Amino acid sequence: MEKTFLTNLFIVDDHQLVVDGLRSLLNNEEKYSIVGCSNQPKEVLTMLDELQVNILLTDINMPEMSGVELTRNVKKKYPNIKVLALSMFGERQVIKEMIDAGISGYILKNTGKQELLEALDKLSNGQTFYGEEVTKELMKSFKNDEGGSHLTNREVEIIRLIECEHSNKKIADMLFISERTVETHRKNIFRKTGTQSIVGLLKYAYEHKII
Repeated sequence: MEKTFLTNLFIVDDHQLVVDGLRSLLNNEEKYSIVGCSNQPKEVLTMLDELQVNILLTDINMPEMSGVELTRNVKKKYPNIKVLALSMFGERQVIKEMIDAGISGYILKNTGKQELLEALDKLSNGQTFYGEEVTKELMKSFKNDEGGSHLTNREVEIIRLIECEHSNKKIADMLFISERTVETHRKNIFRKTGTQSIVGLLKYAYEHKII
């Protein structure tokens, strides 16, 4: 039976060993098709013109062009392409810069296959994904930020799901909680952030680097 690929991937990393490793990990995954790879980020935009790409996996520290700059260019020209950052490092400032550039996910290169697939699944479904170590760094940032200091991990998680335009019922199903509990969380979130609408909440969340 012929494989049906649902999500097309493009890999950018200046180390061929990393590219080969990702190809090997994903080679037998029927949900994903690697339609292109490059060791030279400057040529990626031209290559994307010829391909149908859903998710771009990119390194951050590359000599010709940084992952931040590449992400900005990709999101400007191809806003529908989701970007998953791959890095050996999880420094808070780098994570923030990549989020500002428009990434949908960030995982460390020492992650296992299971987390990689989870990240790809989340991005494929229009959600965001940040690896465990990356999330810890982000939470440290939130705690140091007066605006986000009173939000719990669950509330931050719900804000991210709201940003993905999920309904209360959908959020409840995804988090295995009741709709009433979701509604309670939403009321607390609006109270803590001093906002009164989804637009105001998302603006607050972006300004405080919560999403």
